[in-house]
Amino acid sequence: MPNHTLALDVGPRTLRAALVERTLRSQRVLGLYAHPRAAGGDLAADLRALAAQHGIAWDEVVSALPGERVAHRILELPFHDRKRLEQTVPFELESHLPFELDETVVAFQVLETEADGASRVLAVSAPKAAVREHLAMLAEAGVDPRLVDLANLAALNVVRAAAAAHGGRLAYVGMDAARTTVALLDDGRLLGMRVVSRGVADPAELAACLREVRWTLLALADGAPLAALWVGGEAVETPGVVAALGRALGTTPQALDAVALPAVPLGLRSRQAAFATPLGLALRQAGDAASFGVDLRRGEFAYHREREALWRGLARAGMLAAVAVALMVATFVLDARQLTSRRDAVRGEIRAIFTAALPGTRTIVNEKAQLQTEIAALEKQRRLFGGLAPSAPRAIDCLRALTTAVPDDVPLDIEELTLDGGTLRLRGSTKTYEGVEAVKRGLAARPEFRNVEAKDVRASVDGQQVDFRLSLDVGGEPAA
Repeated sequence: MPNHTLALDVGPRTLRAALVERTLRSQRVLGLYAHPRAAGGDLAADLRALAAQHGIAWDEVVSALPGERVAHRILELPFHDRKRLEQTVPFELESHLPFELDETVVAFQVLETEADGASRVLAVSAPKAAVREHLAMLAEAGVDPRLVDLANLAALNVVRAAAAAHGGRLAYVGMDAARTTVALLDDGRLLGMRVVSRGVADPAELAACLREVRWTLLALADGAPLAALWVGGEAVETPGVVAALGRALGTTPQALDAVALPAVPLGLRSRQAAFATPLGLALRQAGDAASFGVDLRRGEFAYHREREALWRGLARAGMLAAVAVALMVATFVLDARQLTSRRDAVRGEIRAIFTAALPGTRTIVNEKAQLQTEIAALEKQRRLFGGLAPSAPRAIDCLRALTTAVPDDVPLDIEELTLDGGTLRLRGSTKTYEGVEAVKRGLAARPEFRNVEAKDVRASVDGQQVDFRLSLDVGGEPAA
């Protein structure tokens, strides 16, 4: 979803704004707007009038402090570690400040880092009273800016685009009603900047202002020639001002309207120079690390809305997570109760079946184990008595067939007789080895028996008998 950022440049005579639509991949300037202000006018009323007149709405606001209320220095430091810079920069500025360091907001931007680890840093300081007054004025208008930049520094983002297109040593003069900005760039690198506390609103001050601009450029450029001179600021719309600047400097200034900015539609490029500050402030939002800009919303002035929004989001997420956990617990409890109910129903059915099958059982401990024990006992009885099927061998039939099969003249002592399913096992003794063979032949001749085998045929311990074991399959029809 696109985000709409309103960049504000609050001047003493004019309220200027740039509205930018940003997405994750691109940004586009939707409009450049201006509204005249009366001396000591109400910013809230001016901002409402601007929004109503042009029908604009925004998601967030960024603003800038005028350059004459802010001090700045370019520092050469032998390190670039962010933490060390945070500790060092304020003290490097302290000797240049006309007020106590505790009464100052200090911000900085690393302009470049050398190969040996050294860095060039643009350090900016503003009185806390000025920042507090700026935020209070916007708060009365119902606006809480996400960041507060330096106005004359923001305009250099438009100049940087010109430097990227032309290269070389460029100068920029930003002419506004109450201030004039002079900056020098070399291939996009900021070499120096000064804010002249004179504007071109009063024609009587124009000549003095242009003289200061000329001497400032000579000092910054150190006599080196300039590849181009760019001008911007609200005063470029004042007739004769740009021409007077050219005569004072002996060159031909170029308005920033000639810079081709991809984010600015063709229909708005003719106003780029006059809106250099809000436009450069808005273009900084692209997230380009090379953009010029600082944020004076630090310390007690830190912007908390994003953090509050984050905490609100986390709180909502926590509430949703708690609801989800509660629903999971409720679902678990309901499922557990349902499973318990089904288990009790199954147990009731098992108990009913058990009682119906074994009505005489008084003590019920484990229905399954007791049923299995009873079934095993019944199965053993079934095997013992031949079962219920007519074709199953019965013990009485086997005994009768065994008695018939043994010859009458063979004395036979049976010590053990086992019927296991379809197998009959017999252990006994007779007088002679021939008697064992006679018993085996007699059993094999019976239709009830098959596969008659004699095993372990040997003389007894006392030598009076012959012990043996017989194994035979039972499956024929019983004798009549």
